[in-house]
Formats: sequence, C-alpha cells, structure tokens
Amino acid sequence: MPKAPDFSTDTVATLGARAALICNNPDSGTLTVGPSDAVNDLAIKLGEAAHIRAARAGQARFDLDMNDDQRAEIANGIWLCASCHTMVDKNKGIDFSSDLLLLWKKDHENTISSLLRTHRSPLPMLRKFTDEGDVAQEAVDIMETHGALFVERNMEVDNYVMESIKSLRADIEKLPRRVKFNLRVKYLLKDLANEFRIFMNNTSKFPVNLLTELDTLRSRVGVTVLRLRDEYGCNVRGDLNRIIPGT
Repeated sequence: MPKAPDFSTDTVATLGARAALICNNPDSGTLTVGPSDAVNDLAIKLGEAAHIRAARAGQARFDLDMNDDQRAEIANGIWLCASCHTMVDKNKGIDFSSDLLLLWKKDHENTISSLLRTHRSPLPMLRKFTDEGDVAQEAVDIMETHGALFVERNMEVDNYVMESIKSLRADIEKLPRRVKFNLRVKYLLKDLANEFRIFMNNTSKFPVNLLTELDTLRSRVGVTVLRLRDEYGCNVRGDLNRIIPGT
C-alpha cells in the first residue's frame, strides 16, 4: 500500500471513478480505459492519478505549506491520461498552475455528475474527440457557410440556391470515405448528401417548386444536424440552429 505523499490505491480508484475514467483536460477528454483489441480478456489503461500540487520538492507545483498527508488527499489529485500527465508536469508545471488543474477537475466532475443525474450518455463527448467526430464537425462547419439552408425565403435567388446546394452536395459527398470505424456517422453523411441530390433532381424537373422543396430540404437536414449535435457533440453555431427541430 503506497504511503503519503503518494496516493493510496483507494484514492486512485476513487479519482478515476469520479472522472468516469475520462481525462480531465477539457482539450483532451480522452477515454483512459478500454478493451485490448489483441486479447479478449485484457484491458488497456491509459489513465493516471496526478498530483495537482507535487508530492515531493523539486516536482511540478510543489507547495511548501502542505504536509505529506495533505499531498496524498483526493483533493490534491486529478485524473489525466498519461500524455496530459506528462504535459502538465513539464518545466516543473510552469505552464499549468494548480488553480487551472483544480478548475479542470471541478468542471469535469460537474459534467460527469450532470450526465449521471440526467441519465444522459457521455458518448457524444467521447465521440467528439475521435476522427469520426472531426468529420462530423466538418460537415456541420460546411453547412454553416451555405445560407441556402437558413436564409429567409424572401431573400433567396433561385440560381444561387441551386449553386449553393450543388456545392454543398459535392463537399459533403467527400466526407463519408474518411470515416473508417463509425458506420453510424458514415450513414448520416451519406443520407445528407442524398437529400441534396433529391432536392437537385426535384427542382431541375419542376423549378417552380423550388421554395417548397427547399422547405422540405431544410427540415430533413435539420434533423440530421440535430443528430450530429446530440450524438457526436458537434458545435452548431449561428443561423444553422434555425433549422434544428424544436429551436
């Protein structure tokens, strides 16, 4: 059993549990435990209980006013992935203050607590930091630049709408091929590109119905944007929010 100023086994376990085994660095959010792909009965653990104020003199953020028992308390610990643990302790912690790490810990535990109380899934937060999450966010970012999805109808010009949707379809069609593992987001992006294709086909045959078809398109795209936001943690900014159902 480790002795102060090192964390006890129970303290390490509790820190990990309070963090839901997710790195507390808000720019990381890394899941720190999971299955080994090679061996069915093995797990990979990448998380560590890090000292906010150092355990020993000469280490990062050492506080002379603390005693060893205080240094070993859970209040002085934060759950980080191994990479972030190394990062925050470089240069004796000069770039990452104790106050900053305490803020990371407080905000992260508040987030986990809120998810727990409201019975909401942490998966969108985790997916946000994956390659698939990056692709999903790119799709949202692209749509935010196309006013045809949200500009007031009386301001629309038919030719500009068609060119905008054509460009949007071409950009979105490139994204699914970059998705390697998460079939759900691949299908969402393919469905999105298909909605743009249907709009273009319908309006080319019956141009007089452009505004009606545009309303339908916006409604269907809004549902997909909602799913990308809620399932993949995508940030939806500005007027694109107007087409999300319920907003």
